[in-house]
Amino acid sequence: MSTIEDVIIIGGGPAGSTAASYLARKGHRVVLFEKENFQREHVGESLLPFCYKIFDELGVLDQLKRRFVRKPGVRFIDSDGLHYTTWCFGHHIKDPSYLSFHVLRSVFDKILLDNSRRLGCEVHEGARVRDVELDGQDGTVKVRISHSDGRETETSARFLVDASGRDTFLAGRHNWKRPHKSLDRTALSTHWTGGKYVEGIEEGLLQIVYLGGDKQGWIWAIPLDVDRLSLGVVLNHAYIRKRKSELIEAGESDWQTALYRGELMSSPFIRDILSNAEIAQPLMVNGNYSYFVEKKRGDNYCLVGDAGAFIDPIFASGVYLALQSSKLVAEAIDKILGGESGDHLQVAYEQIDGAYALVDKAIRLFYNPDALNFAQVESAKGIMRERHETALAVGHYLLAGDFFANHEKYYKFFELLEDPGMLAKYKHLVIDRKDFQTTSCGSDKTEIFHELLKLASK
Repeated sequence: MSTIEDVIIIGGGPAGSTAASYLARKGHRVVLFEKENFQREHVGESLLPFCYKIFDELGVLDQLKRRFVRKPGVRFIDSDGLHYTTWCFGHHIKDPSYLSFHVLRSVFDKILLDNSRRLGCEVHEGARVRDVELDGQDGTVKVRISHSDGRETETSARFLVDASGRDTFLAGRHNWKRPHKSLDRTALSTHWTGGKYVEGIEEGLLQIVYLGGDKQGWIWAIPLDVDRLSLGVVLNHAYIRKRKSELIEAGESDWQTALYRGELMSSPFIRDILSNAEIAQPLMVNGNYSYFVEKKRGDNYCLVGDAGAFIDPIFASGVYLALQSSKLVAEAIDKILGGESGDHLQVAYEQIDGAYALVDKAIRLFYNPDALNFAQVESAKGIMRERHETALAVGHYLLAGDFFANHEKYYKFFELLEDPGMLAKYKHLVIDRKDFQTTSCGSDKTEIFHELLKLASK
């Protein structure tokens, strides 16, 4: 008679590996199936400070500190290049977590997955789940797997976690997936070498450049190493369709690369830092990426991370949403498998759904040309003193990742900013403050690039 596992997890990205690690550490029999063989390239390289505690709990914090560039804050630059605001996490976070990370996702994801193995999870790479039965005997689930060596196997468990990412395994098969029509955008990105490390890049600041007009998008610039910049462009799909036609008519055989380069060079700031740079790897294109899933849980299964929703990456929230959601879900599953009474998944998803709703609202405000512009907010006083000293602190904590337990409070704040009268009052109270009109968070280059500097000098 075959053994029935406690939990099957589909997908070995940050969501799947985090759920696996927490559950395995609780003593559960966990089997994870990942269709690819790591390492693999992936977007989502800039992380939020609130990931720090989870990394510590998982036991990978020291490894990440040795391997990756540190991130002290975010610099938003207006489309005209004349206005910018630097949001330093250390202004309001007074513990070591204020210094977050920029990561090479290929390496980062493997670190998390290998850590799941270390904690006792049975990991199968090159193992694609082909089918699933959710209504098996005694409430079990059964999955059928095709392995890269040609084997076909079946595994049963008491619970299933779908962490299949943008493959949306369960949602796709059950027609639960819906497009996020108001966030109809495409991201084009790759890595560059030979770029200038200036204007805060030299101390690890994530750079976000607004793109105005009908583009309704933005550019990111992330220092991933001492000589590797991740540059991405996010654009409205309608604008991309228009430019595609124009570029093809002009004779461009590779219109996507031409579009990508053209948008980067439209920014004076980006044009300057790339003046002597070269593309280091093939262009990655992620189109029509925003969606939500109507049903995220049942009696013996749940969806976490991108398998349940994916929204615009403007606030670098994706990895943290996946990590924290998986932690909450793992804690709920542990109680369910332990026979504790109560609807534990409902409690978990109240926080998860609230966090996603808050990030969604913040993103809508970002794309609203009449709303708050993060590049034009130097400082603010007096509004929303419910928890923090100033409204500006709300922005810092949001950008740091404090949107699970406190999502209701921040949601009300953004509802206020949607009111034209309150927004006008907020802007009226904006004052000039030098610490926000700087390109620095006061971090030392050796603190940000640490061991990477030594490797580069060899």
